[in-house]
Amino acid sequence: MLIRFSLLLLFVICLTKYATAQDTDAQQFSSLFDGKTTAGWHNPFDWGDVSVVDGEIHLVARKKFFLMSDEVYGDYVFEGEMHLPEGTANSGFMVRGQEEKNRVFGYQCEVDPSDRKWSGGLYDEGRRKWLNPLKDQPEVQDALKKSEWNKYRIVCEGDHLEFWVNGEKTTDYYDPVDLIGRIGLQHHGEKDQLYRFRNLKVINRGRHHWVPIFDGKSLDGWNATGGGKWEIKDGVLLGTSKKAERKHGLLTSEASYGDFTAKITFRIGEGNSGFYFRSEPNNSGVGISGIQAELENSALMGGLYETGGRGWMVKPLHYFPTFAEDRQAIRKKQWDKAWNSDGWMTMVVSAHGDRIVTHVNDILASDVIDPQGRKSGKFAVQLHGGQDMKVEVKSIELLQKQD
Repeated sequence: MLIRFSLLLLFVICLTKYATAQDTDAQQFSSLFDGKTTAGWHNPFDWGDVSVVDGEIHLVARKKFFLMSDEVYGDYVFEGEMHLPEGTANSGFMVRGQEEKNRVFGYQCEVDPSDRKWSGGLYDEGRRKWLNPLKDQPEVQDALKKSEWNKYRIVCEGDHLEFWVNGEKTTDYYDPVDLIGRIGLQHHGEKDQLYRFRNLKVINRGRHHWVPIFDGKSLDGWNATGGGKWEIKDGVLLGTSKKAERKHGLLTSEASYGDFTAKITFRIGEGNSGFYFRSEPNNSGVGISGIQAELENSALMGGLYETGGRGWMVKPLHYFPTFAEDRQAIRKKQWDKAWNSDGWMTMVVSAHGDRIVTHVNDILASDVIDPQGRKSGKFAVQLHGGQDMKVEVKSIELLQKQD
């Protein structure tokens, strides 16, 4: 009886919190559409017909185009309703969309009435294609109602993107590529098909930006321990070590961090390195315990390894969403290109609660739920013992809310 009562109480609390959040949002929303004109919107294409009829925005075209917001947003909550035409159709809402003359690209929250039912999935228009298809989420594939008005909700906060379709959460994704952009309405280009939109509104929540935690001039805020050598040359952190050096070398942050999104720009000349997070120095042979995201010029780049614990948590080549075969081939090609570079590379690590996500050169490397691991600790860059090592770091940055 106590367990059943506790579960009921938890359910009531969750409903209350959800209702409170919805009520708060209702007080903060600003309208993106006055119901009479397209003020605040523009068409960056030389084609596509836009009209306002009975409080709705109507889009008609014979080629794909987008109606884009004049304002650029960073962090925001967006809500809008859309109605699909009968027959063949496809649409979407651009999320932090980027634009050029006759071209729009970037994140898109999908409107997909086809038999695969991927409405609310995340598609990278004009770039990496599908990031979050709904192939393995059958529980939300019926959220879209083909012949009815459908309510979409989009929340962007830093590198975190969340989508809902008619109250069903369809996407919960971390991606570091676009932190700002425009909201957009898509006509997919089906000849003379009419797409209808209404009740468009937004809460502007400011922006995130990258803040350096390595100043490029000194090792202030960092401690060097173990083998090897760390120095600054022309604004770049250089770590070197000889194969005869058996000790691992570490450059460890003085500060500790809990939830974070961090970006390291680096180049691996020789050897196997790693970017530690939520870690703690110790007196072991390695000198540290915690999770490292692999920094090495191999297909293991961006994989997660727990030193002093579970070893490999995930290897990137073992992490591919279950796309169809053609999508797997595309993803494999993207991944091979992402890590196989002698030039400067970027790796982004997002660790929020139990979830850890890594990207290498903007391509997803790992995405795991880890309830066991430490939830706060220090950053560190590694020089692996017993190897000839050369690691260069141009920058280490944290994603932080802009005032």
